[in-house]
Amino acid sequence: MTIDLELERHKRTWEGFTRLLKYGSVAVIIILGLLAIFVV
Repeated sequence: MTIDLELERHKRTWEGFTRLLKYGSVAVIIILGLLAIFVV
């Protein structure tokens, strides 16, 4: 039972981490795009 709870908590943490990573990479791409537009 404790293993299931631990696994569930770990899975939630991992999902939040991957979501943060995805949004972070999208934000970086947008910022780079804006910089490219302003430089050119």
